Amino acid sequence: MPSAGAAQAKKGRGSSVSGPSFKSCRPPIEKGRWAAKGTKPLPEQASVQHVLSLILVHGCRKVLFVQTEVKITLYSIGLFFGSLICDFLPLPKVYMGMKDNFFNVYYVKVAWAWMILFVGAFILLTSATIGCGRREVIKRHMSRLLIGTCFWYFWSQWFFSIVENRTGACLGKAIIKDKYECNEGGYHWHSFDISGHAFLLVYINLVIVEEAKSIVGWEGIREQIRLEDHKRQEDLKRSEPDSGDKQTILEHLPEKEYVILKMNYDQFTPYIRGLFVFMTLMSVLSDVMLTCTIIFFHTMPQKIAGGAIAMATWFITYRVWFKSDASPGLPGCGLFQYQNLKDKAKEAPIKRRGSLCKEHKDGLPTFMGMPLYGLKKDKDDKKKEGEKEDDRSSLEDFGEPSADSRFQPRNGPFGDYVPKNRSWKR
Repeated sequence: MPSAGAAQAKKGRGSSVSGPSFKSCRPPIEKGRWAAKGTKPLPEQASVQHVLSLILVHGCRKVLFVQTEVKITLYSIGLFFGSLICDFLPLPKVYMGMKDNFFNVYYVKVAWAWMILFVGAFILLTSATIGCGRREVIKRHMSRLLIGTCFWYFWSQWFFSIVENRTGACLGKAIIKDKYECNEGGYHWHSFDISGHAFLLVYINLVIVEEAKSIVGWEGIREQIRLEDHKRQEDLKRSEPDSGDKQTILEHLPEKEYVILKMNYDQFTPYIRGLFVFMTLMSVLSDVMLTCTIIFFHTMPQKIAGGAIAMATWFITYRVWFKSDASPGLPGCGLFQYQNLKDKAKEAPIKRRGSLCKEHKDGLPTFMGMPLYGLKKDKDDKKKEGEKEDDRSSLEDFGEPSADSRFQPRNGPFGDYVPKNRSWKR
C-alpha cells in the first residue's frame, strides 16, 4: 500500500500545475463576416417518397428522351419496310388487329383529347412555375398546344377527308359520288385513304417528346431556390450586398415573383412528375398502336403519307417556327434559364486550370497569382544589352568616315553627291 507521504506528494504534484489548462491555450476562434462568408445551408433530408418519385422520373426520362432523329428514322423504316412486308404476308386474326379493340376505341379514337388533358396540364403547371405566375408566359406556352390542335384538325378532320372523297369511287354503284351515300347504300367506297392513325400516333409522340423537355433540369431549381434564400437572408443582415457571394439564376427576380416561384414550385412539382409519367405511358402506348397500325391497317402508301405529314408538321413548328422571335417559343423558356446548369458548371474548372499562369499588371508572367521576379531581371538585362548595342551602332554612324567611304551617293537638292557627315542645313 502506498504511504501517506507518497499520496501527499502525488497530490502536491497535481496541485502544483498553475496557469491555463491545455484547452485554454488554444487561440480563440474569431467569428465575423469572413466566418459566414462562403457557407451555404445544407439541403433538407429527402423523404422516401421523394426519392422513389425521382427514381421513377429518371426511368421515364430514359424511355421517353430517345433522340428525335432516332425516332424519326425508326418510324420511317417501320412505315416503309414494315408496311411493305405486311401487305404481302398473310396475317393471323388477333385481338389487336380488330378495329373495335379496347385500345383503338378508347385511346386512338380520342387520342387528341388525352393529349390536351395530360400535356395541356403539364404545360400549364410548368409555365406557371418558370413564368412566376405571369399570364403572358402561360398564354405563350399554351398557344403551342393550340397551334398543334389546329394542325391536327386541319389534316385529319378536313384535308384527309377531301383527299378521300376526291380520289374515291363507289364500287357497285359508280353513279354515287359521295362516300357517305355509298356506305349507307351498302356499297364500298374505294379511295386513297391517308392513314389518320399513322399521322396521329407519330405526331402525338413527337409533340410529347418536345413538350416534356421542360422537365430537364427541373430538380436544379430547388437548389437554386435554396441558394437564393440564403443569399437574400445574408443581404438583409448586411448593410450592403456582398459582391463576393455566389450568383444564382434567380437573383434578378423581384421579391414578389420570387415568392410566387417558390410557392408554385413546391405545390406543382409533385403533379408535374405525375403528369410526366402519364405522358411517358402515352408515348409507349402510341408506339404500340403505331406498330399495330403498320401490321394490320391501311396500305403502305397510305401510312407513309400520314407519317410524312406528321413529321413535316413537327419539323415546321418545333424546329423552324418556334425557334424564331415571332413565335410562342420552345418549352422551358421562362423568366430564368434553369437548364444546362451542369454543363456551365463543368466549364468553370477548365477555365480556372487554364488560368494558373497569367500576366501580372507589370507585364510579368505569374504562377498561381504570384509574379515571377526572376524573369524580370533577365528581361531587364536583355533590354540593357540591346540599348548598348544601339549606342555602339549610332557612334559608328557619326564617327570619322573611312577613306574609301567618305562620299556616299545621296540624292541632294541638285542630285549631286554629298558627304556622309555633312548636312545641307546650316
